[in-house]
Amino acid sequence: MPTPALDPAQRERVYPHSRLKGAANALIMPTLDAANIAYESLKVMADALAVGPILIGTAKPAHILTPSVTARGIVNMTAVAVVEAQAAAACGA
Repeated sequence: MPTPALDPAQRERVYPHSRLKGAANALIMPTLDAANIAYESLKVMADALAVGPILIGTAKPAHILTPSVTARGIVNMTAVAVVEAQAAAACGA
């Protein structure tokens, strides 16, 4: 069963007065182990291609490539970096 964070309809039923709208774009986990379990589970359930990790909250974006990154992972992270650079240029940053 999906959690309210991932399913807006369930969240509306469980927390009808919540100000949160739409699907979650960040999940907060209590430990690194819990985060890794959730990450792998979501990746498998959604048959998703993971891109990242991406460090956010800093003055400038940071893109991290692990030693096990594939060529496709490098291409995906490069695409993320290009979009961020274009967005920054459009904002005059």
